[in-house]
Amino acid sequence: MGSTARDRAVDLTRAACLVVVVGLHVMMAGITVESGGLAITNSLDGHPIFAWSTWLVQVMPLFFVMGGFSSLLAWRRQRGRGVTGSEYVRDRVARLARPALLPLGLVGITLAILGLVGLPDDVLGDVGFRIGQPLWFLAVYLGCSGLVPLMARLHERAPWATLLTLLGAVMIVDTIALLTVQPLIGALNLAFVWLLIQQLGFCLADGWFDWRRRWMLALAGLAAFGGLLFLTTVVGYSTDMYDNLNPPTAALLVLGVGQTLLFAWLRPWLARLAERPTLAGLSDAINRNAMQIYLWHVPVIVLVAVVLVVAGAPFPEPLSAGWWQSRPPFLIAVALMLIPIVIGVAWLDRRDEARAARAAEAASAAASARGEAPAEPAGLGPWMAALKVILGIAGVVTLLIAGFTPAYGAAIGVTLLLLAVLLRSPRRRERPHPAPLLTSGHEPADAATAAERPVDADRA
Repeated sequence: MGSTARDRAVDLTRAACLVVVVGLHVMMAGITVESGGLAITNSLDGHPIFAWSTWLVQVMPLFFVMGGFSSLLAWRRQRGRGVTGSEYVRDRVARLARPALLPLGLVGITLAILGLVGLPDDVLGDVGFRIGQPLWFLAVYLGCSGLVPLMARLHERAPWATLLTLLGAVMIVDTIALLTVQPLIGALNLAFVWLLIQQLGFCLADGWFDWRRRWMLALAGLAAFGGLLFLTTVVGYSTDMYDNLNPPTAALLVLGVGQTLLFAWLRPWLARLAERPTLAGLSDAINRNAMQIYLWHVPVIVLVAVVLVVAGAPFPEPLSAGWWQSRPPFLIAVALMLIPIVIGVAWLDRRDEARAARAAEAASAAASARGEAPAEPAGLGPWMAALKVILGIAGVVTLLIAGFTPAYGAAIGVTLLLLAVLLRSPRRRERPHPAPLLTSGHEPADAATAAERPVDADRA
């Protein structure tokens, strides 16, 4: 088994992946103002080198590998303290879904108001679509996080069988999707591809890639990219790794394998780099606020663009010389607006968590004083955890399909997410235990109370 200590190279890599994602979305943001009105496009579509550049900037597979690494270690730490799988899953759903409520709710309300004041429906729909696009990650990550206890057990008992089964499922789905040209069939790989990539993170955590001859890791990584070249030029997969993201394909999986191998090769150097105080502090800040950064950055990009439109700023033709010159100031403007928002939201989250922890401690003390032991009905915990995962995924999928306009689509999606956060198992009270003759006054809290407290699961 691998160490349960935090890995600074993993932390730095996760932070770097998030920075790449935000930067790329800024680059993709294309705003044109024509006689027909405001139009929002993906500026990089059609760029002659963009498809090949995605082999470097498509970092979602590597991000999921790092997430799998951290999730396995976090689950093992909590399992060692007696936390059950259902408790772990309930906590992860809350930590992933709760930060989404405020930005998604504000976007829905804002677009509804803009619709009432007369902004064209097609513009509102386009804005809502662009803001909603990155939410696929939240749905998939909720599902993968909800399956961490199960997938960790499979990894520990039959790692190769688990990997090969998932690989076989990926290949079957891809083959059927390619032969039938049915995108809904390919959507099954939203589960199989990302779960398999998460398993690679489990393998990384358990030292599978700690090869003595590090040059072999580099060679294997290059071989994986050679396999990717074969898939894209001979088999027929797209060379654009963003095409291979929706839905995920075997090509994206091979990209993830190559990224994992190259990370393992560079890991000692990355670990030394991550020890530098400035980088360590920056990495910690980004990882600590990762969900807020991911959820808020696209609304902020749209907000900055709207401000520029209102101010009458010129919008050069995408990919023109003027457009390239406008990207650095646009990126700086997004960062200057995003940073205070993230800091403020993080402060509110910490305040809410502290209030919830105090309430849980007060309830535990009151129950202990009465000699009561609140507990979940037997067998209900796993079902409630599964329901929270399903509600969270359903909320995000509703937003992806229905969009933010009309407003009821956003209302339904946010309500489902809210239920995923707030839903609690009904409690039953056990018979009061006889009070001991002598007590220390520091009896441990019961498992049900402990489950209500924030735990140190890795930040998404």
